[in-house]
Amino acid sequence: MRRQLLILALMLFVASSVFAVEVQINGLWYNLFDDEAKAEIIQAKNDDSYSGDIVIPKTVRYNNTDYTVTSIANWAFYECTSLTSITIPNSVTSIGIYAFENCSSLTSISIPYSVKNIGGSAFWGCSSLTTIVVNEGNAKFDSRNNCNAIIESSSNTLIVGCKNTTIPNTVKSIGSSAFQGCSGLTSITIPNGVTSIGGGAFYQCSSLASVTIPNSVKSIGGSAFMGCSSLTSVTIPNSVTNIGDWAFYDCSSLSDISMGNGVTNIGVRVFEGCTGLTSFTIPNSVTSIGSGAFFRCSSLTSVTIPNSVKSIGGSAFFGCSSLPSITIPNSVTSIGGSAFENCSKLSQVTIGNGVTSIGQQAFMDCSSLTSISISKSVTNIESSAFNSCIGLTTIVVEEGNAKYDSRNSCNAIIETSSNTLIVGCKNTTIPNSVRSIGSSAFLGISGLTYITIPNGVTSIGSGAFYQCSSLSSVNIPNSVKNIGGSAFYACISLTSITIPNSVTSIGGWAFYGCIDLNSVIVLNPTPVAISIDVFTNRENATLYVPKGSKDAYQTANYWKEFKEIIEIDETGIDQIMNDKQNNATIFTLDGKRINRPQKGINIIGGKKVVVK
Repeated sequence: MRRQLLILALMLFVASSVFAVEVQINGLWYNLFDDEAKAEIIQAKNDDSYSGDIVIPKTVRYNNTDYTVTSIANWAFYECTSLTSITIPNSVTSIGIYAFENCSSLTSISIPYSVKNIGGSAFWGCSSLTTIVVNEGNAKFDSRNNCNAIIESSSNTLIVGCKNTTIPNTVKSIGSSAFQGCSGLTSITIPNGVTSIGGGAFYQCSSLASVTIPNSVKSIGGSAFMGCSSLTSVTIPNSVTNIGDWAFYDCSSLSDISMGNGVTNIGVRVFEGCTGLTSFTIPNSVTSIGSGAFFRCSSLTSVTIPNSVKSIGGSAFFGCSSLPSITIPNSVTSIGGSAFENCSKLSQVTIGNGVTSIGQQAFMDCSSLTSISISKSVTNIESSAFNSCIGLTTIVVEEGNAKYDSRNSCNAIIETSSNTLIVGCKNTTIPNSVRSIGSSAFLGISGLTYITIPNGVTSIGSGAFYQCSSLSSVNIPNSVKNIGGSAFYACISLTSITIPNSVTSIGGWAFYGCIDLNSVIVLNPTPVAISIDVFTNRENATLYVPKGSKDAYQTANYWKEFKEIIEIDETGIDQIMNDKQNNATIFTLDGKRINRPQKGINIIGGKKVVVK
């Protein structure tokens, strides 16, 4: 018990030693710390904001106690847009992170000799700041040569700059966020001797049109020039070996980039959103292109990938909608997911014979791509790699490929060991030896109008014909057991479907969005269990079922919701004719004439029926 009381007393002592009282004194808000009689100026309360000329006193008096003002808290003057000047007393030793962020009317700042710590982004977005002075005698910082900047003396690192900064020749590095949000900065010359440009150093310097990077710089930090929307050209010297992620993200006016031979990796989203970039030559030193490196570079018409590159990251060229052709050299072993997705003008692709893996959706929505050749080195093609390539007419797998083939010139990619068709196009003829249609095999192929699935196929994978909007006719043979989820999702031209008695499962959303599907013929006398979303046009469609099974379907979930259920004989289709009067297709079931506006080839009850 005594021990517990001692622990409790200790906890209370610790708590009381850091306890602070928030008070307002002469218009300024403070945290007051009784144990040390120190005060910290904090953000104004009650939706107030500091404005005008602020003078921070050395001491404040509260409850007959004098408190020394030693710090400016994090965010203390955040977005005080009407703050015009600030006087910081010699008692202050610390300025917190984001302390003066977006103080857009602040024109000058004087740092007293007492300040030992300045938090990151302390003056971010102070767009009117023209004068920065560090008072003499400060042991930690200086503003040598009246450079209008704050420099950390021991490391010669410039940590705060403004639009009037002239970087001294003695500076060795530009610190993280040093010029962040300095929208008035139009040009900057980085002197020879600087070895690194920190992360976010020029982040959102939206008026920066010109920058000189000397040959002494070895690294450019992440987001260093992110959002520099006025920057038109940049030369990256041979000395630079590393460029951080997002370094030139959304530099929308950047049309000319010269990159030296020192860089070994183009990082994640380095040039994303550089919509003014029209051509780019990747130097021979580069071994990898990072994820999203050229994402949304919509004006890029030419890019040269050297034989040194081994991998192309996911989404590396996503949305490069002006790129007409690409040659992937033999050195590349992997193409990441979505690497060239949405490259709508990409019509010629040469894939080197060193590529072993093509990622998911790597060439999805390349609508101008007409042919693709898969080399014998490729051992992995992930799902949807060529989905929605609506212009694709020719698919060839090189002979000798141990994993894939395109047997019988079928214009498809087939996984040899499983006989699964994994990629098809509008010209595909499915070989008789195929046993399954893989997931997303024909996804988004809007030019596909009909398809014959040969007997022997046992499953149709999920999303196999997803959004094949022109598909008006498809036969499902009596060998198929499973129809996967979303298999015919949004096949809006499909008017009729026959489901053979071999089918034992139909996945969710299988015929969802088939808005013109008005005739469903099911040859299994026992209703297959389905979910509510398999057929979304039930109220407008007629369901045809085998004789003697109408009662079963009328009590089965979701089958019973069809507009009409009609029993048929499996061999009851005995006449097909064209009705000249109403231009509708008419067929007869056991002598009863039934309208069914469908065209194409159908297999019903084992009989081929051609509707013209």
